Amino acid sequence: MTGDKEKLESYTALEKGKKVSFGNDISAALKGKGIAQLKEKVKAGNVLYVEGLKHNLLSFSQMCDQRTEVIFRSNGCLVRDLDTGEIVIKGKRTPNNLYIFEEGQQKQCYLSKDDEHWLWHRRLGHLSFSQIRKACKYQAVRDLPDIQIPDNIICKSCQFGKQTRTNFPEKEGSASRPLELVHTDTCGPFRKRTPRGEEYLILFIDDFSRFVWLGLMKHKDEAFEKFKSFKALVENESGYKIKCLRSDRGGEFTSNEFFDFCEEHGIRREFSTARTPQQNGVVERMNRTVQQMARAMLDESGTPPTFWGEAAHAAVVILNKTNV
Repeated sequence: MTGDKEKLESYTALEKGKKVSFGNDISAALKGKGIAQLKEKVKAGNVLYVEGLKHNLLSFSQMCDQRTEVIFRSNGCLVRDLDTGEIVIKGKRTPNNLYIFEEGQQKQCYLSKDDEHWLWHRRLGHLSFSQIRKACKYQAVRDLPDIQIPDNIICKSCQFGKQTRTNFPEKEGSASRPLELVHTDTCGPFRKRTPRGEEYLILFIDDFSRFVWLGLMKHKDEAFEKFKSFKALVENESGYKIKCLRSDRGGEFTSNEFFDFCEEHGIRREFSTARTPQQNGVVERMNRTVQQMARAMLDESGTPPTFWGEAAHAAVVILNKTNV
């Protein structure tokens, strides 16, 4: 089967109503059939045209019915003609456990060739291709293949999940060592609660490393407890102390107990001007990025929106792993 009508010779349209079912129980309409060139002097007959099919499929069972045998090995595969003993097709195994035609053959037929860049774009939470290229360059993700930026980089799920208003420039200080400056902000309430009843998320970002920590909350007044847990965790793991905390002037950050705790531990407080979120732009942008990635992943997978918390956690893990 193929989704590219141009690859078919002797094309014949099929009657309306004929369908084919896939392994996930989804069916698609068959538009026609024809012959596809696999390599020189080797063609595949009865190739079905399925409009919108993203990956071309080659049926080895039908090849075996035409007096050939297919042999799979750890490093590749081959197709042999039983009558002549001639090897008509050779394939190699990719790191992603796919068998594709060897160089020279796949130029004429792209059956079984996987579109890796879009696959990894989805696997990495709809991360931008420029960031994926960085991860490839610095080998930040184990077994990540050399992903190239595709000619058409429009992703419908990214368009849906990452629309935003244009911002204007901001001026921010920068830290010279870990935990010298920590940015924080809350976001919510979200339209759907998580299965545990959380409606808000809170982010903490180290200005020096841009490492991100995320917490989920049922109410905004849990921000103080989340900060205490975050402080104990990062100071114990890093050996550094939090010197300054930057946030907006939300009530969850201006309570007396929050001020008293920071004063007791020598943590300087910085606040952005009212109704000026761009002064706390590091965490505001990260808030947006995490939400965009979560929305795109939920839309792509068809997962119910109540699982936005798990999607947000996955987005933070991906961003931290690819932050190079």
